[in-house]
Amino acid sequence: MLKIFDTNRMVKEEEKQGDIPNYLTVTKNVMKIVWPSMLEGFLVALVTLFDGIMVSTLGNDANAGVTVTKQPIYLMICFITALNIALTAIVSRRYGEKDQVSVNKALHEGLKLSLLISVILSIIFACFSREFCVLMGATDNNIEYAATYLKIIAAGFVFNGLRLSINACQRGIGKTNISMVTNLIANLVNIGLNYLLIEGNLGFPRLEIAGAAYATITGNAVALGVCILTIILPNKYLKLSFKQLIHFDKKTLKAIFYLLPSALIDQLFLRIGFIVFAIIVNYLGDEAIYVHGICNDLNSLMFTLADGFSIGTAAVVGHRLGEKRKDLAIVYAKVSMMLSLAFATIICLLMIFMRVPLISLYRPDTDQKMLLASNIMIIAAFITFPQNIQWVITGILRGSGDTKFTAITSFTSVTVIRPIISYLLCYPIGLGVYGAWIGMLIDQTIRFGFNTWRFKTRKWLTIKV
Repeated sequence: MLKIFDTNRMVKEEEKQGDIPNYLTVTKNVMKIVWPSMLEGFLVALVTLFDGIMVSTLGNDANAGVTVTKQPIYLMICFITALNIALTAIVSRRYGEKDQVSVNKALHEGLKLSLLISVILSIIFACFSREFCVLMGATDNNIEYAATYLKIIAAGFVFNGLRLSINACQRGIGKTNISMVTNLIANLVNIGLNYLLIEGNLGFPRLEIAGAAYATITGNAVALGVCILTIILPNKYLKLSFKQLIHFDKKTLKAIFYLLPSALIDQLFLRIGFIVFAIIVNYLGDEAIYVHGICNDLNSLMFTLADGFSIGTAAVVGHRLGEKRKDLAIVYAKVSMMLSLAFATIICLLMIFMRVPLISLYRPDTDQKMLLASNIMIIAAFITFPQNIQWVITGILRGSGDTKFTAITSFTSVTVIRPIISYLLCYPIGLGVYGAWIGMLIDQTIRFGFNTWRFKTRKWLTIKV
């Protein structure tokens, strides 16, 4: 049994390039970078959970309206995420090579691109907020809530885009604690303003759904201010230079645009698949939208732990590859997967045994909604196993620059297989919203198979960034 913890057995003899640290040492080094990312993601999902709970005081229709806006918001974010995948891969590799100058060039080129992308997306989604919500299946009962919320979020998107890009560079150098702190600040501001603005407490105006949106963009603006502070303070590895902001570095841009197209295709395939999946659920009716929104919030809360592992592992693997230690990249990747599996087991049990009190926080107004959500959370609990491991492997592949393969996987599994299976299960077979979650389980299992195969081929170790 203890042989599985023997790091020397995790790589073949012919692959070894030097001494291999023991399991405890590797675990300590992994968790040093991973745990702030896990906590950061958990806090982001937690504030989404609180948003849903606070908005639920306005009624189930308001909550359903916010659920409708999630995919359009994620679509905006996916463009920035694609850029940030490229930034983290480049920064982590250059950091491993001990090239601070190139790291800071990546920061500045990333900020300029992030600003441009954010402004364009902000204009498009603010101007066509109602149309996006109608496309997502908003009903007469929730369209006003949805359109109002999306328009405000889109108008302030630039704050979120820039802070996410700065955080991506901080993660690349292993400073995951910085992005954790900035997200903690954003969440505290968001929750505090939710309390003040949704229902008009302590003399503040009652803005209802608009208050929730204003709270979110204000939190992002404050977090951006903190992020900027971390790169203008003296004696920091990442340093903001206004001179570099007005000049372009062709070599760095070439590296970014080498990774960006496949990363963007990967993100777009994911988002298209998720949007089609959401539309399939939304056309099941208001009850399905409401229940799916609750279960999705709770599942996202748990998924963030896997996302933290994915983000942290991408940085760790990038550092090892930058150091020209492919053997250590393999070891750190495998230990990360083992740790993720352990966390998945804990999450599964928590989701099963805590599902009823968690769902009750949303104040479902019928026993039918409560029962439906409770049953779906059991399916969601078992999704955590393939989901957590495959997402960590996705982080490994992205961190090594293997974004073309993740794009192919996203297209095959999320854009094609998940929607088709979910539609068949929801409608012709007649399982309703249960079918959507079974479709998600099948999708995650298929991606787990694809990514595991790719990891074993070792091709990700040979990609130059």
